[in-house]
Amino acid sequence: MALERAPIAPNPVICACFGHCGIGIGAEAYRWMLMDVGADPRRPVLKGEKEQMIVLRRYGSTVLRLGVPYKKAEIPLVPRALLIDLDPRAANLILQSYPELFTMKDKHALYGMGGAARNWAEGRSRFRDEIETKYDVQRRFEELSPEPVRGFNVPFAMGGGTGGAFASAFMEHVRNTGGGTQVVATFGVIPEFGWDPVILGPASISIIMNLDYQIKYSDTPVLIDNKALRHLAARFGEDLSKRTSVVDELPEELEIGWRDYRNMNLIPAHMISMFAASFTRETEWDMSNYRTWLASSKPRFIYPWLIPVVPRESEIDGILKAFAEARDGVLFDFEGEEPRRMVGEKSSACVLVKARGKFEHEQREALRRVIKDRFPTEDKRIIFIRIPCLGKEPGGILVLLNNKAIGNKILSIAKEAEEAWDGYKSEYERWGLKQEEFKQSLINVVNHFS
Repeated sequence: MALERAPIAPNPVICACFGHCGIGIGAEAYRWMLMDVGADPRRPVLKGEKEQMIVLRRYGSTVLRLGVPYKKAEIPLVPRALLIDLDPRAANLILQSYPELFTMKDKHALYGMGGAARNWAEGRSRFRDEIETKYDVQRRFEELSPEPVRGFNVPFAMGGGTGGAFASAFMEHVRNTGGGTQVVATFGVIPEFGWDPVILGPASISIIMNLDYQIKYSDTPVLIDNKALRHLAARFGEDLSKRTSVVDELPEELEIGWRDYRNMNLIPAHMISMFAASFTRETEWDMSNYRTWLASSKPRFIYPWLIPVVPRESEIDGILKAFAEARDGVLFDFEGEEPRRMVGEKSSACVLVKARGKFEHEQREALRRVIKDRFPTEDKRIIFIRIPCLGKEPGGILVLLNNKAIGNKILSIAKEAEEAWDGYKSEYERWGLKQEEFKQSLINVVNHFS
């Protein structure tokens, strides 16, 4: 029976997930949203108009409804998600594990002919040759979202060759082909050298190129550090183990390469789900507000602070108590740098508060004091965004911070990239990254963070 398309929510946003890391985090983020509203990720369906209105209000514009009738009036919810990689294995695992969620399987995944050997230049070249040229990417957007796409959330690893390079080329593609109203938010994960499977020199070069592309094309560039994620995953391992994950649905023989990152991926998934809720549920705050907030900032990059890392409470007083019990974490690792020493007069914070009931003046001021104690910021530069907490959802607070505290770490990576360039120059130039382009990107990043 042909499907009759039903109306959908406005301001659709697509989650474009790049590489093994981006696909893992993006899939977890969708699963987190589903679990929050009480839906079954294995079979997310709506029954009747009343349930449609309730659940769609909770989801906002993160999902698409297939039309009715469908299987005795059950209407599946389909994520607006693109899973993009050179290696098809990661995307295929997610699609096969969630066949009812990714109903439009052939529309959700794009992939090429194998890995990029952790070479950023090869990844960018092959995105253009194997993805941008081969597939009609704009048509994919239209298939996933019949209404014009207003924004993209882009998770990826910054130290590899596929995820970061693909994400960079994708941002450029959107900016060059979009209608000018699309907003790009990036969530770049910086590797932990000596632990993650990255090669120091090439990874540093990749990070610099990714940072430069985010400076040019990302409206909301968020940085997350894998060392901090690993620390938090260990610290809150017992609580995170109780939260179901994409990994739990994978065939046991295929968990290798995913199980180690299970708890680490859950933390940014929680953060991304709250970020999306800030503009899909809040009528006075749109995704483009983030672009305006950061327009005059230097650096424009932000890092997230989650209270609590594993949500339990839904009342604001309980959430603030969770903070008092140290159930929180700064998701960017300063490696010994004291953030308050690096705070400039234009440091700012955007505070997303997801809680049931009222958010009174007293509670707002208590939270303001907590933020200013950790990261001294002028009162007038702290923005509060209230996110409705519906049903039995757990609440939480996400503080997006913008200041100069990350500069020293980025500059040390820039130094490593500059020293490594000559050793890898011929390999990168073979794939189209000329020395002049790399040197200019290096200058851009150093100037931005100095």
